[in-house]
Amino acid sequence: MQFRNDFIGVPSMKRKLIAILIFITVFFSTACSDTEHLSPIEPKEPEKQEVAESPQSGGTVSLATTSNLNMDPLMANDEETKAILSLIYEGLVRIDGQGMLQPALAESWQIDEDGKIYTINLRTDVKWHNGETFSSADVKATFDRIKELKKSVKKVERPDFAEFDNIQSYEALDKNTFIISLYKPDADFLYGMTRGILSASFIETLKTSKGTEKTASEYIGTGPFKVVSRSSDSVSLRRNDDYFGEKPYIEGMNIKIFPDNTAIKEAFNKRAVDMINIEPEDWNVFHEMEDVYLLQYPSRYFEFIAVNLTNPILSDVNVRQAMLMGIDRNRILQDTTLGRGLVIDGPILPYSWAFNSNMQQIMYNKRTAAQKLKEAGWEDKDDDGILEKTIGKKKYKLEFELLVNTSNGARYQTASHIEKDLKDLGISVKLTNVTWDELKSKVMSKKYDTAVMGWKLAPNPDLQFMFASSEIKNGYNFVSYSNPELDDILIQAKTDYESKKELLYEAQEIINRDLPYLFLYSPNEILALNKRLKGVEPDPINLFNNINEWWIKQ
Repeated sequence: MQFRNDFIGVPSMKRKLIAILIFITVFFSTACSDTEHLSPIEPKEPEKQEVAESPQSGGTVSLATTSNLNMDPLMANDEETKAILSLIYEGLVRIDGQGMLQPALAESWQIDEDGKIYTINLRTDVKWHNGETFSSADVKATFDRIKELKKSVKKVERPDFAEFDNIQSYEALDKNTFIISLYKPDADFLYGMTRGILSASFIETLKTSKGTEKTASEYIGTGPFKVVSRSSDSVSLRRNDDYFGEKPYIEGMNIKIFPDNTAIKEAFNKRAVDMINIEPEDWNVFHEMEDVYLLQYPSRYFEFIAVNLTNPILSDVNVRQAMLMGIDRNRILQDTTLGRGLVIDGPILPYSWAFNSNMQQIMYNKRTAAQKLKEAGWEDKDDDGILEKTIGKKKYKLEFELLVNTSNGARYQTASHIEKDLKDLGISVKLTNVTWDELKSKVMSKKYDTAVMGWKLAPNPDLQFMFASSEIKNGYNFVSYSNPELDDILIQAKTDYESKKELLYEAQEIINRDLPYLFLYSPNEILALNKRLKGVEPDPINLFNNINEWWIKQ
């Protein structure tokens, strides 16, 4: 999950997750969707029925990024760069739009009964961009390189390669078979094998070049595009006509590097780039452009209220259930995203293979919420508009502080709605504006009552860091939630590859019942595209997962 001044997440060394303190607003931000969730905007002249067009081969698409684009896939440390480099380099496996593992350079794999030995069967029809044949020697050279990087002093920003901490040994059994042995079973291990494999010959040039700038011909991968040129502000790619998979229609891609997202928007307005991410408030502006169309699709982000369960008022699940019933989440969604998103009831979103669609949906119902509070013993005995109750020997008012970071306008709108909705139930909410750093500090030190925050889902859902009781003291379980039953399920889900889906289903039901967080909504991502660019179907993991279907109308 991602960590930024909008959304909070966990560093990669903790849970193989990504920690980034930036706004993800350029088009390389991935988002979640099955194809039925893609929502192209109705044409401005609906009376003209569009005729289905056949894809055309050729043409060049221009894209934009704010990443510096380190072309070494082993040094890629952000999602933008990883997405771009996936066009050039491929891993042993890839992750599809539902977050499921799919073969890439590995044609298949077997896991032994103990869950510790992985036999990777490599494809035999793969060529590097320079014509050399891909083999297990390249995989071993890449693993050796990562091992060296992990041992070296971290002089520049690079990945921590946490997925390699559990590798006991590896070997190239023959040219098409690679064996990996783990110290302990890990149901998520293969999700760490998406990083691009380098050729053994390229790794040799890295050893001898001593940091000198590489030429385009040295950036060789196995992917659908190859590097033609690289400058300080752009990278040019050309279709790999010898690609073993389904070849793209697009002949070339120009990826331009911009200083910020304002510059990217200006470039799109001048049609210097063909696609960008936009914010909901920009919808009407781009919708009115004659040669532009918009796509909206679910994202991997979701908003929630963090609840400090050490607070005696908030530790009562009946209070939390009543609060969620009393908050008009659909209204919040409408006002913060113009309705472009969905209300959620758990930490795993509908696009994911692990989503439990049978979970209870908590509907907005103030009457039921008020009744639940009354049944829990909360009454307004002094007619001051605030409910009260004696817990133990102490009398408590149903009031608490709600933190919100001032830099996020949508989140402040959310907090204001919460304050008003809960007031109608007799709950007094003190809305407190703080900076993101202040909010983060208070939450992580557990010196708060409630806070409006957000997570970004990892492609492979790992709920342990957020919900396991072992993460309360020094981890990211900052709500201090503890449930031994859930702990056992999450531990088993980390090691039981075959039963993981069923275990995560069960985990979601427990979380839905206990409500340690109050889940609010997930906003959609929105793309603005030049009408000449066709076939784009973004998914939650990688914008380029269907790159072979993109085409340019010429």
